[in-house]
Amino acid sequence: MKPIRLSTALLTLFLFLGGGLALAGKADVPIEGLPAYGKDKPLVLPQVVEKKLPNGLTLWLIERKGLPLVSTYLAVKGGSAMDPRERIGLSDILSETISAGTKTRSARQIAEELQSLGADIEVGTGKDITYIGIDGLSSAADKLLEILADTARNASFPDNEVKLAIENKLQSIIASKSQPSYDLNQVFHHRLFGEHPYAFVNPQPEVISRISRPELIKAYQQRFQPNRAILIMVGDLPTGTMETLAMHHLGDWKNTGATPKEIPAAPAHAQPSLALVDRPHSVQSTIYVGRPMPAAGNPDEFSLKVANTIFGGAFSSRLTQNIREDKGYTYSPRTSVTEWAKGGMFRISASVRNQVTAATLVEIFYELDRLATTLPEDEELSRAQRYLKGKFLLANETSSSLAATLTGYWIDGKTPADLARYVPGVEAVSKNDVLAMGRKYLSSRQQSIAISGDASAIRDQLSLFGKVEVVQP
Repeated sequence: MKPIRLSTALLTLFLFLGGGLALAGKADVPIEGLPAYGKDKPLVLPQVVEKKLPNGLTLWLIERKGLPLVSTYLAVKGGSAMDPRERIGLSDILSETISAGTKTRSARQIAEELQSLGADIEVGTGKDITYIGIDGLSSAADKLLEILADTARNASFPDNEVKLAIENKLQSIIASKSQPSYDLNQVFHHRLFGEHPYAFVNPQPEVISRISRPELIKAYQQRFQPNRAILIMVGDLPTGTMETLAMHHLGDWKNTGATPKEIPAAPAHAQPSLALVDRPHSVQSTIYVGRPMPAAGNPDEFSLKVANTIFGGAFSSRLTQNIREDKGYTYSPRTSVTEWAKGGMFRISASVRNQVTAATLVEIFYELDRLATTLPEDEELSRAQRYLKGKFLLANETSSSLAATLTGYWIDGKTPADLARYVPGVEAVSKNDVLAMGRKYLSSRQQSIAISGDASAIRDQLSLFGKVEVVQP
């Protein structure tokens, strides 16, 4: 949820390129010319105390001594995928206005109180989740939790704040539309997910402008109920004290509003297609290639992470070496396997010159099929595993980042015990597992293509790959 700081990202790159820390197993042979890898260090996992209050609120509590800080996340089930079809974008406005005032505090009062405590608040939404997070000094934990509970229980959605959030969102949409990825993103998601709620990513301005305060209150009351929520606290505070504070501020919270309908499982497959979003006079093509994937917690989770890292999920991956370092087609291609509670997505993205659009697709398909037909090298596998293990440790180095990780675990149906499964899971992946993932999910014939670019300049190239459908977003 929270981005890794730049220093952490640089350390992660250092890990992947062969320096420093590995987390388990014997030392590997380093890349030629580099010193031997250091001895592996054990990953110290936190003790998570799991509780449930009488009203159904789940508690995951972690005492983490050291810095006198505490991070609190209150998350509820239901995010953008739960927006009514005629109100796509409602969650965006909801997340912008939840902390804009309560029955007893204005937005300014909330901001001033938090500032006086050296704390800050973050409200966000994903496809399956809405959350409120507050970070601050552990000595102020009582007051921090009071403000968090007030926001989660008594948000008032003042008319002026709702109007401001709508205006800001409309301006954001105007700015985003200038980017080729904006319309392309919507087309690509529709190709993968059809009419499933995961397919809708771009709110329309005319819909956003019609969102009303009563609609926000209704969605808020449906989602923010204790039996649909979790409170995660991580910091320099005894877990017994955390539980006492939670009971004091949230123990009498009652379920209100109708329980929203759960969204169905997302499609696991999509008919491969080639869609072209015409962007006249563009000198670049923005390419997306991918397919639907299993939901979070699936049996292939760790094997997929390793396979994607070898293919294109890190700077020294095969795809980057091919179309960036060798061919010079693009500055920075990216691949990802995204997992949500009800489904997932594999996506390759790259922006290239018009003249090499088809050539780039050829190389993408070559690397996909190479992964699906040949075993990776020992060093490729080892390096990908070191990268993932090191990234996991660095991504959970602070109380705030660990709380964010656990919040994601909860919404995806995982447990705190899954923290301990990550490193062994990555280490257990074999070369044959990577090959199996390539065959099962990543071969070129299973992928859909969506491209944003100048149709007059690139359509003839693309016809080599099958029927080209010029689409409107």
